[in-house]
Amino acid sequence: HRDPTARKYSMTKYKKLYELIHLADRAKANGNFPLAEKLIKQLFLETLKGRDARLIKLAANTLFEHRRLHIAHVLRILKRIDPIQAQRKDLS
Repeated sequence: HRDPTARKYSMTKYKKLYELIHLADRAKANGNFPLAEKLIKQLFLETLKGRDARLIKLAANTLFEHRRLHIAHVLRILKRIDPIQAQRKDLS
């Protein structure tokens, strides 16, 4: 049963959403988390325009998951840097 208020997505809309997902994935793979987040936010805004609750929920979850993974990535980097900084202090 379809939601009567939901707009139909044209193939060009789906293509745009797919391209945003692809670009965000590539940015994340290259370690460019700010660009990936910008693209995921744009994906979320595009899904809001379509008013498809299922797509909006998926885009929102994608944004939350990206932020969670970014935070975990930054923490891993900080844990790796901290022992190096401690060794430098001991040597100086």
